[in-house]
Amino acid sequence: MELRRVFAGVGALALAAAATPSNAAELVTNGGFETGNFSGWTLGGNTGFTGVDAASAHSGTYGAYFGAVGSTGTLSQLLNTVAGQTYTVSFWLSNSGGPTDSFEASIGNTVLQTFTNVNAFQYFNFSFTTPVSGSPSLLKFTFRQDPSYWHIDDISVQGLAGSVPEPATWAMMILGLGAVGAAMRRRRAATTVRYA
Repeated sequence: MELRRVFAGVGALALAAAATPSNAAELVTNGGFETGNFSGWTLGGNTGFTGVDAASAHSGTYGAYFGAVGSTGTLSQLLNTVAGQTYTVSFWLSNSGGPTDSFEASIGNTVLQTFTNVNAFQYFNFSFTTPVSGSPSLLKFTFRQDPSYWHIDDISVQGLAGSVPEPATWAMMILGLGAVGAAMRRRRAATTVRYA
């Protein structure tokens, strides 16, 4: 009789967990540059002609622009990733000039996108799904633009839903294993051998 109650409880927890949506957390701070500056980001290398303004926005009020001439600059952010987990990295990018230019997006040791000497293009969404090997991981954009600008906005990194077990999933697994253990112990206790 007690075993039925345990299984009923596990079933109720399973239904409750199934009804709870799994939302992926955003790992990037100030990915839309809506603070009006590079808060949360680290700039490196040649950061001449680099800034945040309304003219560079894809959505919202602000976006970032990069016009490093002669050598590359970087925009990076250290993210709280879990090694071995899979993440979706996305951003909106435009190029307002043509050659000579270069752009590279990477997370950890994985290069996601590279452009060299490309013609101008309007904002376009780039999205990548990739596992990461580090914890934490460095999201980095490397740029050079002679004589115009790269524009970037709406940068996002999110873990894939279901790639990290939810607390409710762990609770169900523990209860399920506990129920199996209880059933096995009860079964052992009920099995007795008598000799005459």
